[in-house]
Parts: sequence; C-alpha cells; structure tokens
Amino acid sequence: MLAILLVVQLVRKRRLREDYALLWLAGGLVLLVFSLKKNLLDQLATLVGIAYAPSLLLLGAILLGFLLSMHFSVALSRLAEQNKRLAQELAILRLSVEELRNETGDDAR
Repeated sequence: MLAILLVVQLVRKRRLREDYALLWLAGGLVLLVFSLKKNLLDQLATLVGIAYAPSLLLLGAILLGFLLSMHFSVALSRLAEQNKRLAQELAILRLSVEELRNETGDDAR
C-alpha cells in the first residue's frame, strides 16, 4: 500500500511520468492482492509448478526488473541517437550562420 501511495505522490509532484507510473501501480496492486489473498499465491505457484510460493513473487520481481531494464535500454539508445543527430544539426546551423556572417562582413557575435 505504501508503494502505491509513493507512486501517486511522485506523479502529483511530476517526478514520475504517467506511463511509468502505470507499471509501478500495476506491480503494487499485484503485490497488494497477493498479500491479502495468500491462498491465491499458493494456487498460482502450484499451477506453475513452484513448491515454495514466495519464490513466485521473487521470480515475478526479477522478470519485471528485466523488462524494465530492457525498456530503459531501448529508450536510452533512442535518446543517444537523437542527441547525436541534434548535435550534428546544431553544428551545421552554426557553420551556416558563421558563413552568412562572413559573407555580410558582420563581426558582431
């Protein structure tokens, strides 16, 4: 319950984007449901073939961490490419402005 309240507070302060907040809220709700209905976790663990039910929660947390890491890696790769492209475009624009200044004889910067 504390995790859900923390996520809501972070969204209200605009420190966490809504799309990421949905992931954290879903994870918090799953944990809340499993903590309130322990027999549900036991049944799901038996269905999957896991003898010790809390291991299923650990497996779920590891898988969630893996998926989040992959998502952030893709986002960082995309942002790095955008930064490179923007830096190149900025360099081209600066060169164009410098050439225009040289053509007009304007030395003011």
